[in-house]
Amino acid sequence: MIAETISSQTCSTRDAANLLGISVRTAQLWVEEGRLQAWKTPGGHRRILVESVDRLLLEQRCAGIHTPVPFGMLIVMNGEKERQALHGGLGELLPECLVTSTACPYDGLLRVGEMAPDVVVMDWRVGGLDAARMAQVLLGRARKPQMLVVVLVASDRARDEARTQLPEAVVLVDAPVNGEGLAATVRTFLGSNGRRRGALPASRLEAVL
Repeated sequence: MIAETISSQTCSTRDAANLLGISVRTAQLWVEEGRLQAWKTPGGHRRILVESVDRLLLEQRCAGIHTPVPFGMLIVMNGEKERQALHGGLGELLPECLVTSTACPYDGLLRVGEMAPDVVVMDWRVGGLDAARMAQVLLGRARKPQMLVVVLVASDRARDEARTQLPEAVVLVDAPVNGEGLAATVRTFLGSNGRRRGALPASRLEAVL
């Protein structure tokens, strides 16, 4: 639980760079200069505090600097290894997206409210959560155009069960996931809806201010 909380308050160097509209190398330099606050995991990976990114975003906004904000993607999956692999793979394949993930469905619901993601990827069965109900709520309350909801199914039986309970707009994807295929689906969705982001969404602005 503590690890999940820390993870939700940090982001990778690449994610911070995407949010700030700078290169990864510049983000690394800003960490070394103290402009961005960060720490390293036992594995040597740098994690940047989201609070310090928000502070710089606010400075840029006050200075009139236009900062494109990436599309948001949330992954809610049970398996830690598979989740981390998909998180990293989609982050590489979709540099225009800020990818975040969690194994806790209730943490996932909180993140939906915080980041208003454009894409939500979740297991059909995750932590006892009613995925069908969650998908209905997400699609019913999403900004227009609709968000893309992807549900992962691990068997033909799960696929048949999910299809009878989920809204037609939900995309079913077989697990284990083909990252390139899922990335192509996301690109098609974003392109077909003409999605473009040039400013911080209201929910994030409120968090920054």
